[in-house]
Amino acid sequence: MFLNLSSGVKLGPEVRQALRDAALAAGVEVIDLAKEVDVASVVRQRLREDRRLFIAAGGDGTVNSVVQPLVNTDATLAVIPAGTYNHFARDLGIPLDWKEALDVALKGESRQIDVARVNDRFFVNNVSMGLYPELVARREERGRDYPRWKARLYAAYITLRKYPHVSFTVETEHHQEVIRTHVFMVSNNSYDLSRMGIEAPRSRMTDGRLSVYWLPHLPRIALMKFAAHYLAGRVTTTPGFRMFRTQRMKVQSRHRRLHVGIDGEVHLLPTPLTITIVPQALLVKVPRAT
Repeated sequence: MFLNLSSGVKLGPEVRQALRDAALAAGVEVIDLAKEVDVASVVRQRLREDRRLFIAAGGDGTVNSVVQPLVNTDATLAVIPAGTYNHFARDLGIPLDWKEALDVALKGESRQIDVARVNDRFFVNNVSMGLYPELVARREERGRDYPRWKARLYAAYITLRKYPHVSFTVETEHHQEVIRTHVFMVSNNSYDLSRMGIEAPRSRMTDGRLSVYWLPHLPRIALMKFAAHYLAGRVTTTPGFRMFRTQRMKVQSRHRRLHVGIDGEVHLLPTPLTITIVPQALLVKVPRAT
């Protein structure tokens, strides 16, 4: 189990120790995540030792780091949600209570799901460009010890004042288009956009398709109206909103590198970006059907 001590919702010392004790009692090795821990190398070493269950105790960024060496193997990923939003855990139906989540990790059933890939990095939720990577970068400037709600307000203020946009060409098997936008996202399978804002779930993780969402370049006021539609679950009725599904796409840019949000963490990737779906490539633990 990889235990992230600095996820968005920090486990208190007592809860953290209780989780560690429960995992150790169940025969699970516990590794505290820190900058010097090379997660991929640790996972590969444990795979060589015939370990086949790996638990990510943290947020979506923690899940992403553990996933990288597990794709297309016979090992299984389990999640104990301890982040800010825990999108991936919610979509799998993982309980938010750590005791129940640990029980699923140890006794749940295994399910094969899709992942996606941007260049050489896998992702389980989405990749994004434009405002979102800027928001995350500005939020993290305040550090993990800064109150999260204050960090988010600071990030929103700085990002909307700067109001960054991106321009690039998208190529798929069906068409080519030049896009100039503040909001661009590619998800692993489709979100239910009729649901409220950040709670929008994916009901299926096995459709074998990327879903692409974006808005045309908008003034700030128009973007605020879009945000209101988004939070009200009426995003598909917003003028100019575009979406399509595909298995593979390429993003060409005049910039040699682009800031890209990958499962909630910002990465600087070389262009062009090649984004593909990788069907049925990851084993995960989910609650047993009742």
